[in-house]
Amino acid sequence: MKILITGGAGFLGQELVASLAKVRSNQIYILDSFLHGSGLNNKLPKRKNVHPAVVGNVRNYYDFFRVIDRYKPDVIVHLAAFITRPESVDNFRACSEINYVGMANLLDACSIVKPRPSKIIFASSEAAREPLSHHGISKRASEDLLHLIAPLMGIEATSMRFSEIYGLSKSFSSNSMVNFLTDTMLLGSDVALYNVNKERDMVHISDAVKACELVINTDVKGLGRLDIGTGVGVPVKNVASAVKEATGFQGQLKFLEDPCIMVVDSVADTVPAKELLGFECEADFEEELAAMVKKRKRALK
Repeated sequence: MKILITGGAGFLGQELVASLAKVRSNQIYILDSFLHGSGLNNKLPKRKNVHPAVVGNVRNYYDFFRVIDRYKPDVIVHLAAFITRPESVDNFRACSEINYVGMANLLDACSIVKPRPSKIIFASSEAAREPLSHHGISKRASEDLLHLIAPLMGIEATSMRFSEIYGLSKSFSSNSMVNFLTDTMLLGSDVALYNVNKERDMVHISDAVKACELVINTDVKGLGRLDIGTGVGVPVKNVASAVKEATGFQGQLKFLEDPCIMVVDSVADTVPAKELLGFECEADFEEELAAMVKKRKRALK
């Protein structure tokens, strides 16, 4: 199977590429801007079925067209995105260009290339369910465009609404609260968190990769928009307290309320993914947090 992964050098992309490459019959192609550092290219798996990454920006239609036209992928996994929600408030134009215009460019390129891919898998977000930020709006709009246009071209479309992904990757370019808190506390910096009674659903990166692979390989049609998470909500203050204990943090941890910061409870509906794909998260939060703290402690020395 020929698989194109946009954002393949990123946080989730690195781990997905490594896992897919274990199947020798897979041919993996990568499109990435390397905005988080060109060194990420050197961290990609050195396997014969992982082809040299193509440097390109999803905002540029031609970058999409040339890689799709050249490799004729069977499946496209669209991970490339503007991922940092706090920044999206000040950089709403970049957010919409990377997320929504990027999706439009992808679909436009697919409409011209023959043969077309059989499947497009979009890494969406829980924020698309009830958008309260430009990030969420751009993700929801991208979903809507994908599910409107792809079927008209005979392409199977799936949007994977990931809960907050945490964990270790060869690329640490993650906006996960757990990853952020781990590094911040290990460095000894004070932490202030807002609206900490809201619940978050934490999905480990290994489970996110497993979910992606199931969608890539399934013959089930009409998956639509799938929540990917544990189905268990954890208050933000509990997450912070767990990281504090795991890191041995001695600094200040402030819990604040701010009505101007729009935060909602976000817990995945796990039933569709389980019924359609047999998917369930398996990683244990405390075990994975301990492993991450141990490795990040060494890396930050």
